[in-house]
Amino acid sequence: MTSALLPNYLDPGNGFRAMRPLDDPRQMRNYQFRRNEVSVEDSLDAGKVQSYLQAPIMDHDADGERCEALPNGTSTKPSFFMCKEDTLVTLHGGAITNMNGDDRYPVDFESPLRVFLDITSVAPRRYDNLGLEVSLYKRSTGWFGCGWMFLPSFGMLSNYDMCADNPSCPLSPGRQVLEFTIDPTRLFTRLFRMIHSDMSAYQLVIRMRDNKDPFNDLLCTTIQMRVHL
Repeated sequence: MTSALLPNYLDPGNGFRAMRPLDDPRQMRNYQFRRNEVSVEDSLDAGKVQSYLQAPIMDHDADGERCEALPNGTSTKPSFFMCKEDTLVTLHGGAITNMNGDDRYPVDFESPLRVFLDITSVAPRRYDNLGLEVSLYKRSTGWFGCGWMFLPSFGMLSNYDMCADNPSCPLSPGRQVLEFTIDPTRLFTRLFRMIHSDMSAYQLVIRMRDNKDPFNDLLCTTIQMRVHL
């Protein structure tokens, strides 16, 4: 295995391999099927979405913070941090790559993504039935004020069966690297391209939960990054 398949953040000794590279015929068939699915514009009321974008929900910056289009170093690399402190899982860092392990930046949202989180679990037991709820935001520095504008993703980024065919599961006590995939390709259609800017940051808020106790977060992670479409 070559180091080109590994995100730079992670120790090559971890030996992560591409899960299903796009040159695999099975993956190509699945990928083409997803690309041919009904788009957001066809399956949802696009007028309602556009109305929402005219009066969005905003998570405004705290008073006194600098109003930057690319905060927290996102001009050159993604930023990972915890969005909730009192959880059983602690985040140390992370990486985001394409399915072949290429971590080039800005992040390419025209293909599925692999997310690696360096974490420590202080839970007394392991979890093998995990779900991810993923929310999407776009950086705003204009008419709506300085902060993060919530973009409705209609559950398309969430993964409520994270451990299915996932060798990094279960989540066990102690320090480990947890890997999962996010597929933004169905969401970033013509409608979202209308508001896209290569020089604006996007934010993913990822809440990991035990599906048997879905009201309590095991981990809340925020990833801020530039996106290429």
